[in-house]
Amino acid sequence: MPLEDHAERVLDLVATIPEGRVLAYGDIAKRLGGMGPRTVGTVMSRYGSDVPWWRVIRSDGRPPQGLEAEAVEHWRAESTPMVRGLVDGGRADMDRARWDFGGTASGPAAPGPRGGLHHVEIWVDDIAAAGREWGWLLGRLGYHLGDDWGHGQAWELGSLYLVLEAGPDVVAGRHERTRAGLNHLAFHGGSRAEVDALVDACGDGGWSLMFADRHPYAGGPQHYAAYLESGEGFEVELVASDE
Repeated sequence: MPLEDHAERVLDLVATIPEGRVLAYGDIAKRLGGMGPRTVGTVMSRYGSDVPWWRVIRSDGRPPQGLEAEAVEHWRAESTPMVRGLVDGGRADMDRARWDFGGTASGPAAPGPRGGLHHVEIWVDDIAAAGREWGWLLGRLGYHLGDDWGHGQAWELGSLYLVLEAGPDVVAGRHERTRAGLNHLAFHGGSRAEVDALVDACGDGGWSLMFADRHPYAGGPQHYAAYLESGEGFEVELVASDE
């Protein structure tokens, strides 16, 4: 379908978002069907100037790239719920501000337990490569693509989401897991058979098996897990549920 045909549907929906409410690119894509979050973002960047564009944002509550100050001013004028409040806030509070298409706020699935992870944000050097590699892995672990704004993606699993970002603030250079900072992320990988299947296919997604000589017990004789490395040098651990 030509972009112009998507544009009419997207803009018609955006025009109905009430003051003080927002939708993520992925929300609109799911509602309308037949398109992805990136298509919604492209429509808004090309044709969205005549509709309330500041009400269409990234799933983590941040405004459209390059329009942050203008969006926040609109949010303040409309009393859009923001993290840290109307005076100090710069990010929409998605639990309270997300519209349910009926005029009231609707948050994501169910909030996680206090102290649990809310989201993880990974800054990458090459968003195209990261999208292929992380998208392949996360998709097989049950995540779905919630938003795609060109230089970033948000992958969602219930109330948890993982952001890949290659925006203008990212300093160029390959990730180095052995330096101070993040060493790796560990995911529940399912059964041993499911972990093994991911290892067998990991090359298709741009990942390689680490510590092959000690796999699947590189983490210890009682710990059945796979350690994978992406082309950009990120490490993940996939822990078997029946280890």
